[in-house]
Amino acid sequence: MYHYYLFFHVPPPFYQLAPQHEVKLKSEFTTWFNTEVKKRDLVVTPYVTLGFKDDLTFMLWMRSDDPAAVAAFLPALFRTGLGQHLHLRRTYFGLVLPSHYSGRTGKPEQDMNQFSDRLPYLTLYPFTKTHGWYQLSDDNRRSIMGQHIKTGVQHPEIRQCLLHSTGLDDQEFIVSYEMSSLEEFHSLVKEMRSTIGRTYTLSDTPIYTCLHKSLPELMEWL
Repeated sequence: MYHYYLFFHVPPPFYQLAPQHEVKLKSEFTTWFNTEVKKRDLVVTPYVTLGFKDDLTFMLWMRSDDPAAVAAFLPALFRTGLGQHLHLRRTYFGLVLPSHYSGRTGKPEQDMNQFSDRLPYLTLYPFTKTHGWYQLSDDNRRSIMGQHIKTGVQHPEIRQCLLHSTGLDDQEFIVSYEMSSLEEFHSLVKEMRSTIGRTYTLSDTPIYTCLHKSLPELMEWL
């Protein structure tokens, strides 16, 4: 399964449109969106990002078995009335693969891919290891990752998804977490950063915090 995180900016002039015109654009977009997503067999979850990042308004988390599906979806999106007001600012791309250390995509009860419902908050960030990490023996890496995984499972209410991007995008991985409490996630991150694995982190920013909205909720919120 291929995953895409697409971040859009809606410029201020959109909010100066006549109310009836704005309503028309949103209604037409909703109808088009639902039809297009079904036609292309996409799974799409919208999120609000305005207020969390100064130049981003919303994000679409898109999943497909076809790596070209989103590339075909976007031109059609920009041809819609609402799409003419959208600027695609940032994109992240990766795929789901079994972990080299556990042989699975995550602990089932914490693997985001095992759930169809969505929790209120999502955070994600691109992630790259140092060259030194790959020079360690496989046993050493397994031991270090074991400590990392042990820390994560102590927060069972936080779901996670690891995407592999090496050779496909600028980062090596995309790490995302889904949760009901930002405070709980803040505690998890502090604990993670005290483990030895942190030594082998080359980069893990920028960090994006997103608030889940259904498509009708997103249209009303915009």
